[in-house]
Amino acid sequence: MDRSGYVAIVGGINMDIQGHSLGAFRAGDSNPGYSFMSPGGVGRNIAENLVRLGLRTELVTVLGDDTLSAELAKACGRHGIGIRGALRLSSTPASQYICILDGGDETPGRLVGAVAAMDSFERLGPDRLEERSGLLDGASLIFVDANLPEESIRYLAERYGRDKPSPVLGRPKPALALDPVSVAKAGRAAAVIGAFDFAKPNRAEAEVLSGRKIESRDDLPKAAEALRAKGLGDVFISLGSEGLYYEGQGSRGGIERGLVRAPVLPVVNVSGAGDAAGAALAWGFVSENDIKSRAAFAACAAAFAANAQETVNPATTVAAILELCKGVFYEQVS
Repeated sequence: MDRSGYVAIVGGINMDIQGHSLGAFRAGDSNPGYSFMSPGGVGRNIAENLVRLGLRTELVTVLGDDTLSAELAKACGRHGIGIRGALRLSSTPASQYICILDGGDETPGRLVGAVAAMDSFERLGPDRLEERSGLLDGASLIFVDANLPEESIRYLAERYGRDKPSPVLGRPKPALALDPVSVAKAGRAAAVIGAFDFAKPNRAEAEVLSGRKIESRDDLPKAAEALRAKGLGDVFISLGSEGLYYEGQGSRGGIERGLVRAPVLPVVNVSGAGDAAGAALAWGFVSENDIKSRAAFAACAAAFAANAQETVNPATTVAAILELCKGVFYEQVS
């Protein structure tokens, strides 16, 4: 695959407002702690991680016209994230993601709860994506996050799905990847999950997409098989601290599956770990690495991200993640 091209990310950008309790979080009470604000959003976080991994990115997203929206646009410029395909809306505030992270010794950095105020993304409909089809057509990979309206995800699936011809004669069709974002939004992609070359759900999102319960590790292959039966390419199911399950086409033909766990690093902030894993999977796909290597790279990218205060670890590089991969633990799953 041509790494001199770019990855197009279609999804969310918002201002993250994070609150950290200084001790174990007590629900229903006012917890002493500290807070900070930084650019975020699944799509934007994936884009920044990809830039740090050395790939060009174009972020198709929604920006308002308030002070926070201006700061988000400036931050994209500073990080080298292209936003020429962004939809600019007037009289619209920036989307915001407000989350609380646990400061307890047993679960440091654990997400206690969050609220995502992202209604403006409902206006990124198929007509707006059609207007940006030239930008999307030229990408090596299109990474979709499920903040998009269901009809927009369907449009992308119908134009760039695995079984579709290239929309531009003589040009390779972009590959298509999915981050389901949350249990509440994963269902938006359920009907077209077979259009994607790979997807990275967590355990609960995989249940929504596959229609299978995952109550133990033994259920992972069943859920993955159900997803592949729908047409999905490679499956990567995030299990948090328990690792990353992978299943898909092996380098020697046939189906390869397993579980990979990254070396243990101190956890500071888990809020961007999944986005780092998604970006790592995209980097591995574009780099034409085998599925086992992609899973290892993604697991280590997630651990590396969670080791930093920022949503995207500013020390992220391919070399840093590959160094961490030297300590990866692989486990067979039957």
